[in-house]
Amino acid sequence: PFFFNDTATTEIYTLSLHDALPISARGGKNVQYMVETKNLRKVYRTGDEKVVALDNIDLTIEQGQVCCILGTSGSGKSTLLNQLAGLEKPTRGTVKIKGELISKMSEKQLAVFRQKHIGFVFQSYNLIQGMTAVENVAMPLMFRRVSRKKREEAAREMLKQVGLGERMDHRPNEMSGGQQQRVGIARAFVTNPEVVFADEPTGNLDTKTTKEVMEMFLRFAREKGTTIILVTHDRSLAEYCDRIVTISDGRIISNEDHRHAKAIQDPPAAPAEELPEKLHFTDNTLAAGQGGV
Repeated sequence: PFFFNDTATTEIYTLSLHDALPISARGGKNVQYMVETKNLRKVYRTGDEKVVALDNIDLTIEQGQVCCILGTSGSGKSTLLNQLAGLEKPTRGTVKIKGELISKMSEKQLAVFRQKHIGFVFQSYNLIQGMTAVENVAMPLMFRRVSRKKREEAAREMLKQVGLGERMDHRPNEMSGGQQQRVGIARAFVTNPEVVFADEPTGNLDTKTTKEVMEMFLRFAREKGTTIILVTHDRSLAEYCDRIVTISDGRIISNEDHRHAKAIQDPPAAPAEELPEKLHFTDNTLAAGQGGV
C-alpha cells in the first residue's frame, strides 16, 4: 500500500529546521488528539460492483500513544492506515492530524504535511540498495540541505542507537532482515516526526528478531514522545501496544485500552544508550548545508 521510490522519498522527507526539535518543544495547535477520524468511509468501485472497505470509522489517538490496528487480510486495516497517512482520499468523512483536516488537503498540501510531521516504517524495509546504512538514514536530512558532514554525523548517532555501530558502511544486501529494519527505523526517527506509521514492520522477521525490533521501536517512541500507528495481523505484536483497535469487514469491532501491557512495562533485555534530546541543528547548520548535497 505504501509507495516508495526516489520521487516519493523526496516528497516524504523534504523537511525544515523546525522538525529537528523535540515534539514537546514545537509550536502549533494545542489539540486533544494527535489523530482523529469521524464517519470515515471508503468505497471502491469495480464495474457495477462496490466494495465498502471502511464503514463509518470513528477513532481518536492521543499524542505519544502506541496504537495497533489489528485485523486479518481483507479486514480494511491497510486501507485505514492509508487514510490516516493521507495516502488515499476518503469517500466520506474526515481525517485530522494535529487538528489539521488532511482529508481535505490537495496532493501538494498533503506532501508538505507528510514532510513535516510523518515518518514511515515498511515491512519490506525499502532501503536504497546502492546506499550504505549511513547514507540511507541520512537521506531525509539531505533533502533539508544539511551538509554531508552534519547529516552523516546524525545518521551515525542514530545507527548507534539501534545497535548498528559496526554496520554503518554496509549495504542492504550485506545485512540481515533484522538489521535492515533497524536501519529503516533509524531513518524514520532521524527527523523526529510526530507520527510514525508502520505497516507490518516485523512481517519478514523471526520471533527473536521481532521482539528485539519491537522493544527498540517502542523505546524510541517513548523517549521521543512519538505517536505510533502500527498495522498487523499478529496478536502477539499487538500486545506491545497501548491501544489495540480490532477491525473486521471495514468496521471497528473492539477498541482496547492496553496501557499496562507487560511487554511495555518490562525493560529491554539489554541496556540501551540514551537517545539525544534532539538533533543539534542550528541556522548555521542549514547555511553550511546549502552547497553540501
